[in-house]
Amino acid sequence: MQFKDLEWKDVVSDNVIICSHCEINLCGWINIEFKINHEPKENKYILYSFGKGSVRRLQTEIYDSVESAKNVAYRIYSNEMEKIRRVVDCLVAT
Repeated sequence: MQFKDLEWKDVVSDNVIICSHCEINLCGWINIEFKINHEPKENKYILYSFGKGSVRRLQTEIYDSVESAKNVAYRIYSNEMEKIRRVVDCLVAT
């Protein structure tokens, strides 16, 4: 199932995205937050995920590009939305 695109706020310096941030608030009770920071020494991007349950990642994840990090963030978001959809479908069916 396809969910809406995430809305990222990018901070750009010298044509390089140095920081990107996305926050999702669903009905005031589910919050998901993603942050991507550029590590200039290694030229890598670090993904931080905040939220409850499987959204929260205690270990940061490192990627070669900001797009790769954003794709993983979207996958995490989609997985959580799919879980919510299944619960809602179950509640509606009963």
